[in-house]
Amino acid sequence: MDLAYGHKYEAFREEVRAFLAKHKDQAPGSLTAAGRPSPEACSWQRQLIQNGYATRAIPKDYGSYGAMPDILESRILAEEFSRARVSSALQNQGISMVVPTLLELGTEEQKKKWVKPMLRGEVVWCQGYSEPGSGYCW
Repeated sequence: MDLAYGHKYEAFREEVRAFLAKHKDQAPGSLTAAGRPSPEACSWQRQLIQNGYATRAIPKDYGSYGAMPDILESRILAEEFSRARVSSALQNQGISMVVPTLLELGTEEQKKKWVKPMLRGEVVWCQGYSEPGSGYCW
């Protein structure tokens, strides 16, 4: 059994490596400042989105790259950013939970208003959970 990625994916890997070699000095050391993305992190996020290295499969209409979902490309991105010791994309509840929900169930108005600012780190979403009766002594 041949488990090699194949030419298409190795070419993608080389593209990612070339990008990182050229731009890794622009990556922030930390993505957050006081719980919010730093200006440097937001700038890095915009650059990653523009090149298809963050939020890759979210449609262009909502401020992203618009690629087809591809698990091997996602794996290669994770491997190469880790290998280069470079901060990857912003990760938060807005991007991982709210954006997919809006894309699936939101109105067009909601998508246009919220998705792009969340992807770029301009809007940060926090979601709290509680159990019934938690924190109360009756």
